[in-house]
Amino acid sequence: MRINQLGSRSFALTFEDDMSIFLILGDKYSLICDTHLGPESMEEVKAYLTALGRNKEIILFNSHTDWDHVWGNCAFPDAKIIAHTTARTRLQEIGEYELKEHKEFHKGVISLKLPNLTFTDKLSLEEENIHFIYAPGHTVDSSICFDERDSCLFVGDLVEKPIPYLDYFDLETYIRTLEFIKSFPAKTLLSSHSYLVDKALIEDNIAYIEGVLHDKPVELELDEYYGKVHQYNLNKRLLFQKGLK
Repeated sequence: MRINQLGSRSFALTFEDDMSIFLILGDKYSLICDTHLGPESMEEVKAYLTALGRNKEIILFNSHTDWDHVWGNCAFPDAKIIAHTTARTRLQEIGEYELKEHKEFHKGVISLKLPNLTFTDKLSLEEENIHFIYAPGHTVDSSICFDERDSCLFVGDLVEKPIPYLDYFDLETYIRTLEFIKSFPAKTLLSSHSYLVDKALIEDNIAYIEGVLHDKPVELELDEYYGKVHQYNLNKRLLFQKGLK
């Protein structure tokens, strides 16, 4: 696990698969944003907190409930887990399926642990100057976390290089979310899969989604992996269109 300090109390913790989670060492709480692939991953985080001499209460935040963001929840059996209200429902609906479908990625013995502190539009830890904001787009339950003191914004999978996954039918809402993130007063933006991102990448993501939305050719040079992601997005778009008829 690579550790990079982003501000006075905020850190990007990046695992061997180049996926990053966000850690805030607050005055009262240690906040862990997303929990990677299971309890083994979280043991590394626990060891880091122990090395720092931290004994603050741990709170979790799930930016959304895709499997690679929530499997480590079970490493903290008594923790508050903050997420959007749709995240709890979505994990109940798809969690067991994804647990079986992606078992080769398990990091330890995993039991699904649902969010237990949910919100609709926004939730704040006022004393810590930390804010959780609903931001649908990548998925219906996507949310972001803003560390106001360090001006760091964790965007989960909403912004990705070179293109995002499209797992939500309302692409116009996704575009509005990205416009909101682009105008957000944060100095640093951390993406789960693309590390630090900027407004130029957000604009590229918006242009890509607009292309998919309006059935325009996408003028991007994509490697084999992201070529498959693009085809996945096109297939999803067709499924969503059929479902909305």
